[in-house]
Amino acid sequence: MRAWLAIALIALAACSRPAAVNAPGSDAAAPVNSAAGAVAAPPGMLEPKLARIFTPDILGANVAYLETITGPAFKTQGAERTYKVGACEVIVGADKGKIANIGIEGVSAACNFNVAQYFAEGYDQPVPRLPTFGDIQTGLGGDYSADCLRLCGNAADPVVTLTYQGSHADNFNNLVAQVSVNTDPIASAWQDWSDKLAPRVGETRLETGTAGLSDTQQAVAARDFEDIKPTTIRVGSELPGGG
Repeated sequence: MRAWLAIALIALAACSRPAAVNAPGSDAAAPVNSAAGAVAAPPGMLEPKLARIFTPDILGANVAYLETITGPAFKTQGAERTYKVGACEVIVGADKGKIANIGIEGVSAACNFNVAQYFAEGYDQPVPRLPTFGDIQTGLGGDYSADCLRLCGNAADPVVTLTYQGSHADNFNNLVAQVSVNTDPIASAWQDWSDKLAPRVGETRLETGTAGLSDTQQAVAARDFEDIKPTTIRVGSELPGGG
């Protein structure tokens, strides 16, 4: 009788044991090779490959070298190439298999590059990684232009461009920074610039933007766009939109 009682007590104790430490609800970490162990990069973290792409000597490098980092182009149109690098779009202008210009479309905290490295050292205010138009103009200089300032229609959003032409000290590297006019405060800045120009040249003349105008009211554009951040920045030569 005592033997049967002992066996019963042992069985009861086995049923009452705590759950395994890696059971659901426990604080133990899942195995590192499980799906639960895969951790996404924090939002806003710089895409790691960009540091390998945007080096001072990438201009003039072979496109084939770039593609060892990026893989093949996502899109090509003439000399223009677009590469998907993580969540970023790297845009390249090529000439005979070499990189003439390079930049990012959709500049953000995760998708940006060191603009200042492509220009001479010693500027009082080097261009930061996430610049406003005012930062670029203060650090380097440049002139504003727009492809349309009145009666633009619905085919595409107007684009405002700041173009800087580099000197010999900058290795003749140029810069183009652009933003599409689609939301405020961009639309309000564009409207103010347009309103200041219209009485001088006429509304219909502004359908083609600043092209061919002798007075484009640069001081007005500089004030209006000073605090706005461009969404596309490119450096190098043979740049679309100027440079």
